[in-house]
Amino acid sequence: MKVHTPTKTLGEALGHVERIVPSRSSNPGLSLLRIDLDDGHMVLSGSNLDLDIRARVAADVRGEGSVAVPAAVIGQVVRALPGDAVELDFGDTELEITSGGFSTKLQLVTLGSAPSLTFPDTWDGEIDAGALASALEHVRYAAAVADYQAVFRGVRLELHDGRTRAVATDGFRLASYNSELTSGLDADLLLPARSVDELTKMLAAGTASLALSSGQFSVSNGPYTINVKLMEGTFPDYQRVIPSQFPVAVTLRAQGLAEAVTRVAVMADKSANHRVDMYVKDGVLRITAEGSYGRAQEAIEVSQEGTEDEISLAYNAKYLADAVGPVSGDLRLQFSGATTPSVASDLGDPSYLAMVVPLRTG
Repeated sequence: MKVHTPTKTLGEALGHVERIVPSRSSNPGLSLLRIDLDDGHMVLSGSNLDLDIRARVAADVRGEGSVAVPAAVIGQVVRALPGDAVELDFGDTELEITSGGFSTKLQLVTLGSAPSLTFPDTWDGEIDAGALASALEHVRYAAAVADYQAVFRGVRLELHDGRTRAVATDGFRLASYNSELTSGLDADLLLPARSVDELTKMLAAGTASLALSSGQFSVSNGPYTINVKLMEGTFPDYQRVIPSQFPVAVTLRAQGLAEAVTRVAVMADKSANHRVDMYVKDGVLRITAEGSYGRAQEAIEVSQEGTEDEISLAYNAKYLADAVGPVSGDLRLQFSGATTPSVASDLGDPSYLAMVVPLRTG
């Protein structure tokens, strides 16, 4: 069996697969890459138990069969190849890789050691791939990274007739992206946040095909197909905690606020939740921070409205910057109170909403 393909093409496919397949695992089989050659196609596949991936590689293929190799090793070899094209020559026990003036032989592994993976043959719906990736990317930052209640480490994906919504929260902040995307599915899913990271990297232009089976969400776009193992548990009733009354609200450029918070936060006390204080009055938003190295402040002119003339509150600087990050134009920041959630929204894209709980002071 022989394969001839552009080095860049094989490298891109291996890059996606290698990010998912663990280089080290208590189950040695999970570190393996399966290669299938059939009917003029080369297909790469692997898994980390939470995610399965299949990548079809455009190539000149001669012969049929299946082999397994260590994913990390072949990935390192292909990334370092000197030539624009690569030839793979599969023997009984070795894989010879040749490119330019370089060649190497890689020991094959017993095929039965690699995980047995199944991908959908039929699909339940489809969705705009780029728009789905954008929705997930807008909210991913709000998912928890700490090892507490598992549902907070996931991203909720709501797929219903004419509406798609992505939501993430860690209990201290929340991000939601609500769009009019049609998928053909009617389901509420909880995806592991780390799986969302790989899914968004895979999604490109065009249409993504979707399928649901017991405990699994499958997505296919271009040459890639991913099976995402769904999380169990009940996602919190996030709608209930989003405030509706705001005595003070301001409008300003999102980039200006993000840059000011970043500058001022250099002086924030890292042991005190990276705290920055904000004070709004007379159309001016003042940001201050104080720590063991000193004190910093910055004033920004804003468009202010509401039933109250002023408000003073404090935030975790990173949480505030993360909430503002997805907004490229004008930002509306609404304050429900000094210790109750604040809401940020994108005036140029009403699909996005972020909520941040202020720090308690005093």
